[in-house]
Amino acid sequence: MMLSHMNRQMEPSGPLSATWFKLPNGNLMHRCGIELVKDGRQWRMTDQSGLEFAWFAIREQGLSRHEAQGLANLLVEQGALWADHGLH
Repeated sequence: MMLSHMNRQMEPSGPLSATWFKLPNGNLMHRCGIELVKDGRQWRMTDQSGLEFAWFAIREQGLSRHEAQGLANLLVEQGALWADHGLH
């Protein structure tokens, strides 16, 4: 899987730190390597993470585009909740 580019400078942030990490640049990283960036008021996957996730979900896991998009949205929503609502 291409999502193995975990940043060595990650700092765990609380009891759910096994799932999400806050990076020094303010971005979030999921334990599988997906990186989220805050784009204005909303979180989204970085362009690179979005491409890698789409490849993995569609090509390697056999999900449809609709299923892959739904899973991506769920991951972003979870990360946003973790970051914005004190779940860390």
